[in-house]
Amino acid sequence: MVKKDELPACPVATTVQLIGNKWKLLIMRNLLARPWRFNELQKSL
Repeated sequence: MVKKDELPACPVATTVQLIGNKWKLLIMRNLLARPWRFNELQKSL
């Protein structure tokens, strides 16, 4: 578990660090727009 004082000062960097790698962020961005079928999502990335 990451402690509060170990997190970056930038909110965006903190979010990326807490959520994980870049693929999770791209998947979440696409899923916010609309529901996707798995193959559509895979091709869009």
